[in-house]
Amino acid sequence: MKKRTSRVIAALMLIAAVGFLLLAFLHPELSFPWGNGVTYFLYGFYVLLTAVLFIAPFKKK
Repeated sequence: MKKRTSRVIAALMLIAAVGFLLLAFLHPELSFPWGNGVTYFLYGFYVLLTAVLFIAPFKKK
């Protein structure tokens, strides 16, 4: 994947995460149909994937 593509995808994921946080703060009555363990796993995976996409273009070959 090219550096620019990786950074654009990571930036879009970051914007989506901020939008999700705003939605969560403005509507605390909403929830997921599964347990907290699954939710925390998905959050962690999302953060990890975003970090990898931001860091990957800086890795030397």
